[in-house]
Amino acid sequence: MSVRVVSNSSPLIYLSKLGKLELLQKLFREILIPKEVFNEAVSRGKEGKFSEVLVIEDAVQQGWLKTKGTKVDRRLLEFAPELDLGEAEVISLAREIKADLVLMDDASARSISESFGLNTKGTIYVLLKARKSELITEEEVKTLLDKLVLTGFRLSSDVYSRVLREL
Repeated sequence: MSVRVVSNSSPLIYLSKLGKLELLQKLFREILIPKEVFNEAVSRGKEGKFSEVLVIEDAVQQGWLKTKGTKVDRRLLEFAPELDLGEAEVISLAREIKADLVLMDDASARSISESFGLNTKGTIYVLLKARKSELITEEEVKTLLDKLVLTGFRLSSDVYSRVLREL
């Protein structure tokens, strides 16, 4: 049985920047993204001329990264006005399809997602899972963590240390 995974834009963008988007396909076979996440990661990314857009768009064309429409529960936006539309669509879609895993990096959005009983993880989780699945080495994880920080990924020194200990 396949795992139902819904992703927000940040894990897609950061894994693409690292040249590791394919880890999602290897780990989960198929990833669903709502339309707004596609708009954030691809359409707006093209406007900004970000190179990772091409990798994400290619994954959609290959068919393992799938866009799926969903209707945002407006009560969600009232309950959590700090969510952007993409995050709200991710949570709505995950609830709709009863996702096994939600991928998002924003701490506040993750807390809200978890408050709905959703198993919510981020980019670091993907790297650690890839290591445990022997898709990447321990040294690669360390290098990728450093690259993440250089690309603007917010990672506290506590989390960084905890990840290194977990390796």
